[in-house]
Amino acid sequence: MAPTTSKRVRNTTIRRHFIIGNESHLLPYAGYANPAPDNHTKGWKVYVRPLPNGPDLTTWLKKVQFKLHHTYTDASRTIEAPGPYEVSETGYGEFGVEIRLYFASESGEKAVYREHYLVLAPYGSEEQKAKMERENLVVAERMETVEFNEPTMEFFKTLTSEDQYNWLKVKKGRGKGKKPDFVFEGEVEPTAQLPDKADAGQGGMGAGGAWSQVYERQVLAQLGQSAASLDQALDEEKRGMESRRKKMEELGVAVSAK
Repeated sequence: MAPTTSKRVRNTTIRRHFIIGNESHLLPYAGYANPAPDNHTKGWKVYVRPLPNGPDLTTWLKKVQFKLHHTYTDASRTIEAPGPYEVSETGYGEFGVEIRLYFASESGEKAVYREHYLVLAPYGSEEQKAKMERENLVVAERMETVEFNEPTMEFFKTLTSEDQYNWLKVKKGRGKGKKPDFVFEGEVEPTAQLPDKADAGQGGMGAGGAWSQVYERQVLAQLGQSAASLDQALDEEKRGMESRRKKMEELGVAVSAK
């Protein structure tokens, strides 16, 4: 369905952060077929989820298509709002899952693609691996961001409405004969932005186990260090190539002189 208006909010960009990831368990495990199909040793779930205390995904994301390995029956799985946007399966091998995100019709935006590599085996340090094996839980997540540049007027209203945080509210009684209030609980204020610091109670793969601006800066710093190490390795390789080239030239001159 086409948006009711094509008018857009100029010079405005709105971002939405979300999580793409998977969890896996060694079978047998509650929630998965028992006995599992032949050779299937892991139960797994791939998903698209909101950030803790973030806006309701369904206010802007209306459908998610997961494209699994071609050996699965109905390899293309589409989950529509209200979700949850996730697919559960069993298997034994890791592979890349193609993910297509469809936005609210009033956005006038085209679908976008992402990909998540399904992680089934414990990873990280020996301590991290031991913890995953002990808890029979492997989680592999990353944060993604979509940008809506100059959104339609109708979509802009949705993205800035307080209603997108209703899913975080709980019912609180106000006394006999009075209508209950719906209020937020917890110390973290609902926001469309990443919190500055991690809440130890949140999930995720960040330092301390949560998504935050601090963790984002740490990841960027690590990427910067990796880039610097790569540049240094490339420089060393260039110097080595130049040295080998000179030796070959010297050898070529010596041979021609004989």
